[in-house]
Amino acid sequence: MKITDAVSGALLIALGLFMFWQASLFPSFGGQPYGAALLPSILAGGFVLGGALLILRDVMARRQAAGGPLVSLVPELRQGTGMAALLAVLGNVLAQIWVAQSLGFIPVSVIGLSVLFLVLRLRPWVALALAVGTSMACWWLFAGLLRVPLPRGILDGVL
Repeated sequence: MKITDAVSGALLIALGLFMFWQASLFPSFGGQPYGAALLPSILAGGFVLGGALLILRDVMARRQAAGGPLVSLVPELRQGTGMAALLAVLGNVLAQIWVAQSLGFIPVSVIGLSVLFLVLRLRPWVALALAVGTSMACWWLFAGLLRVPLPRGILDGVL
């Protein structure tokens, strides 16, 4: 799905305003003119400014082109494997949310990525090897280095 710059800009402005609000709740450091809210507030200002520029650019382009839909599907999604790949990515996200707790991160990730890579027309052995390698690399990065507790599921005694 293709979204116009005006819609993207409005979303960026909303996100920036939300970030400003959340940053205003951060504690301040005693005796310093700045606190924990400084960097998030700067980033939020960038989001708001970027969103405003996107909206302005879209308005200027629409004046020259005389309109157009706010949301439309890009041609890549209408033909070939585009829509199937989009659905495979969405399915992977939903499987991680709903199934990974009982089955485990690694099995869900390997199965989901294998399906995605097969939809993208990779050879089966390449798809499986890439899915296993990517899943193990993600496990190592998140569970090993960053200490993020990923669900072990059926591999509870193994990992």
